[in-house]
Amino acid sequence: MRRAITRGLLALTFGAVLASAVGAQPQPPGTPATPGTPGTAPAAARVLSLATLAPAGSTWMRGLDAMNRELRRRTGNAVSFRFYPGGLQGDESEVIRKMRSGRLDSGVFTGTGLSNIYRPTAAFMLPGMFPNQEAMERARAALAPDIETAFQGEGFTILAWRESGTPRLFSTQEIRTPTQLRAAHPWQWRDDRILPALYAEVGASGVPLSLPEVLGAIQTNRVDTVVAPPLAAVALQWAQTMRFMSEGANSYGVGGLVMSRRALDTLTPEQQATLREVVGQFMGLIGRNAQRDDQAALTSMTTRGVTAVTYSAAERQQWADVFTRTRARLVGTICDQPFMDRVRAAGR
Repeated sequence: MRRAITRGLLALTFGAVLASAVGAQPQPPGTPATPGTPGTAPAAARVLSLATLAPAGSTWMRGLDAMNRELRRRTGNAVSFRFYPGGLQGDESEVIRKMRSGRLDSGVFTGTGLSNIYRPTAAFMLPGMFPNQEAMERARAALAPDIETAFQGEGFTILAWRESGTPRLFSTQEIRTPTQLRAAHPWQWRDDRILPALYAEVGASGVPLSLPEVLGAIQTNRVDTVVAPPLAAVALQWAQTMRFMSEGANSYGVGGLVMSRRALDTLTPEQQATLREVVGQFMGLIGRNAQRDDQAALTSMTTRGVTAVTYSAAERQQWADVFTRTRARLVGTICDQPFMDRVRAAGR
């Protein structure tokens, strides 16, 4: 399996996705990591290893590079990041395992990765859960203390997280109804729990792959349908062969920068405070830039012949019914019903 994604994005968002992140000296985006064990650093300076699926040169990586420069400036080069972009350290579940074992310090994750640390995080990304992105963000902000406390209990610290994009359904053939999805070959992220439930509900067969495998599967026609924010679809080169996309988003991504508590505790209290301030500032900036570039990617695709499918009222209702049944399927799998109800109510 290729460990890196070769690409030409969201861009956020899942997001995002969405959904994403040099050493003691400045390095341009895409500079290979220096040899050695991720997470090690000279005693005089703490170099924090950070893995992400975001491609080198993408909106996310440009923002992360700027964040790293500011962190080095604010700490007098005492703290910095070494980035491993484009899936160099593996898919998000593998990055989480490496963080647990101390082989990596941190990662920028999509909502799928966040939910692999604390499963109920996926509730914010359920299809049909919210009428718009603003409602999702209200719910995320309201329940953030609960989520962040749960991450602490798992040995991780969320330094910053937010909404990360509005996924759409991209396909080589027009898909207007859930029934038509049965004839497609949709990508199913191995780490995801939501799409497998949706595919099962409509009777479709997903193609389970890690994210770095998707481009090759599209190029060999193993996959003809993907769910992703427009920016991600462009940055990962998935959009090159797609001819149709759904008319709008029915779910909303989250994503964030997460560090192991073990790694965070190696910093002084002053360094931790500076790190939190810088990460919070730049993750917000990255999110805003990603939203802007997501819209630009959407416009670019429509001018290059990608058709936005406009559903009839009856077709929208079919999808809404599938989303309701999918959420019901996932009660007890990603969270219990009371938590799901809290998330939905917080968005109102």
